[in-house]
Amino acid sequence: MTRILLSEDEPVLARNIVRSLESCAMHVTHAASAKATETALNAGSFDLVLADISLGDGDGIEVISAAGGRLDQTPVVVMTGEDSLDNRGRAERIPVAAFLAKPFALSRLKELVTALTADKGGPGQRRGRGPSVVMYSHDTIGLGHMRRNASIARELVALVPGLSVLMLIGCPSGMIFDPHPGIDYVKLPSLAKLGRGAFQSGALRLDAATLRQMRSRIIEGVFEAFRPDLLLVDHEPGGVLDELLPVLERRPGRNRPRAILGLRDILDDPDRVRTAWAANGTANVIAGCYDQVLIYGNERFYPSDTAYGLASMLPGGVGYTGIVTTTARARIRPKGKPPRSVLVSGGGGRDAYPLIDAALSALATIPRRKRPTMTVVTGPLMDEELRIAASVRAAQLGVVCLDRVPDLGALLDDADLLITMTGYNSINEALAQGCPIITVPRLGPSAEQRIRAETLAARGLARHLCREALSAEALAHMMMAPPPEVRTGSLCFDGARRAAGVIADHLAQCQSLHVEEAAHAAFH
Repeated sequence: MTRILLSEDEPVLARNIVRSLESCAMHVTHAASAKATETALNAGSFDLVLADISLGDGDGIEVISAAGGRLDQTPVVVMTGEDSLDNRGRAERIPVAAFLAKPFALSRLKELVTALTADKGGPGQRRGRGPSVVMYSHDTIGLGHMRRNASIARELVALVPGLSVLMLIGCPSGMIFDPHPGIDYVKLPSLAKLGRGAFQSGALRLDAATLRQMRSRIIEGVFEAFRPDLLLVDHEPGGVLDELLPVLERRPGRNRPRAILGLRDILDDPDRVRTAWAANGTANVIAGCYDQVLIYGNERFYPSDTAYGLASMLPGGVGYTGIVTTTARARIRPKGKPPRSVLVSGGGGRDAYPLIDAALSALATIPRRKRPTMTVVTGPLMDEELRIAASVRAAQLGVVCLDRVPDLGALLDDADLLITMTGYNSINEALAQGCPIITVPRLGPSAEQRIRAETLAARGLARHLCREALSAEALAHMMMAPPPEVRTGSLCFDGARRAAGVIADHLAQCQSLHVEEAAHAAFH
């Protein structure tokens, strides 16, 4: 177990640091004064020292300096609320591994300590690193695949000490979410979806075959260098253009990670999916290359395992996690009254302009004294000229217009009504918060949004307006009608945590195998 000496005289901060590091299976010795720090250093050895400068009865830098050769091989992190050139210069002369000015985030401290002690792990840990996961999402039209993986990744790094998650993403906007300790990403060259199974280069002036070769080589390079224990793939079993097959089809034992396929509950028309998977070999990939399939949904909402034939492809290996979304924080909204605040979300934004234009036009038809407030989120993938047009129109109507937000849930918490397309993430964020929904599904190329909208409407979870019937008048009429109460009692919204738990179990099994391999190598 990693041994940490914490030299800190402020009791609340010390207690929080101890709890944070002990949650990562580290042993922390707390010294609340300069004298106690000297005593601890004389009594034992440590893998890392965290030292405050002002300790009440002495100076932390002087105490560390006096320890001399006893700390030659021990990294020291200096923490202080007295950040100055003089203190930084004194710290550099010890020298120290890092200098932290207070206040700092405990998550950052934990990440720093984990990195500085990476080669001090216990039995079964590969020297210099902890467990690792690669998450793949191709992201051509929207952001849903990457959002799901990001939500699961945050739960996973909080659950598994020392874990590193590397996300392979294709989103043209890159990683649009806030950075998080333990999580990083590799940007693959962007693709644009032309239709079912048809793709072209999204930005580079290259043919699809050349782009596929580039992406495949980047992916293989990541796996050779990073050597992940587990691969989580969202939506595309073989990767777009089959770019994951070289990794998935490796022989077991030859740097082949465990593989989990994550699927949203509704993919496309079931008959079309089963026929396509049988014809293009995807069914064989699922059956032969994956250890488990996780369905990010509720069986009561949509029976994905039987609808798409997954249960027969991987008997006993398919499970439902519940919906992957942020924590539910539903509030009580006024009943029997038109909404006072409307949120319009374009999701990723690639094809959302007709909906946003209709929503703004609908607002303009409502008398000023009766108009609700409106906030529009166009989405980061909307073409610039359309985004500018929407922004100008919104300003004329006194509407707040944003191109992206890090947390849609915060806006939903203030909204009485959401108007959106029928993508998995936006819809389920609203359901989790009990926010009434008017949804206008995408016409194609997939039938996913149409099926989701019809299923939602049939269960009384959303009102549904067909794209062909979309007009300012129709939308204004629906917008100003008192929305029905949203009842989601039968749905589970804890999918990210549950998926992380399943992955953590697989990682624990991987670590046990590493222990066995190390023991076998030592014996021979």
